[in-house]
Amino acid sequence: MFIIETVFGLICFFIVNILYDTYITKRKSSIMQLSMISVVQTVIAISIYTIV
Repeated sequence: MFIIETVFGLICFFIVNILYDTYITKRKSSIMQLSMISVVQTVIAISIYTIV
């Protein structure tokens, strides 16, 4: 279950980062940058989830 939650969180953060980067900030970051940001956000969210 933990792995499914992690993958789901990673996909959600990645989609949100792509939408934010494309439509709000109007930048064109690389997929690698966006994926690294998504990984960091997922690690933070899972850490908070397991602590609480």
